[in-house]
Amino acid sequence: MSIRISSNTPDDEPGSALLPVRDRIDEDLRTHPAVRLAVEAVPLMHRTTAGERFGPVRLIQRDSDVAVVFAADTTRWAVLVQPGGDSPKASVIIGVPNPRANFGRSFRASYLERLNVHQSGDPSVAKEQPEAGWMALTGIAAEGVSQFEVRSSLDTDTGGVGADDGVVFAVLRARWREKLQVAVTLASGETVPINHPSVRPPS
Repeated sequence: MSIRISSNTPDDEPGSALLPVRDRIDEDLRTHPAVRLAVEAVPLMHRTTAGERFGPVRLIQRDSDVAVVFAADTTRWAVLVQPGGDSPKASVIIGVPNPRANFGRSFRASYLERLNVHQSGDPSVAKEQPEAGWMALTGIAAEGVSQFEVRSSLDTDTGGVGADDGVVFAVLRARWREKLQVAVTLASGETVPINHPSVRPPS
């Protein structure tokens, strides 16, 4: 099961080129069993296009589940890998296009543009919602933001923000339909909480 919780993504302006991905492709991850399975869940066109950079950039493991973040020249993906005994399965949690080259980042640091939150989890045998699942939060941070921290009641994910494209891509475990708490860190070291209806207010 995969749900979209919220999105404030506007239409891309015509005629603008995509920014190239700045994430470092991790060669050491390519042979990881979860990565080998997860790569098959990413659309074939993004794995085979000649000259397109594609590969894993992060691996997040919680118990027996693994989330793998991939990057290519046009899109990033978070893929969930669940063991399932002799038949493990992989499914895309979210795929997010890279921002356009003319995308402005002069907005306030307490806001994330193009904020998207997706959650993925398996319903129970009785078709009831799961207690928890994986959640992916993406957005574009303002100029001067260098780090992000995303928290749920179960997990925390932190990482760097692309200096050129400002992309925030967090993947973590969370209770079903829980609102995440998000903060970013400026180059000066100041921490700024994100205020948005789709995330939890600062405590």
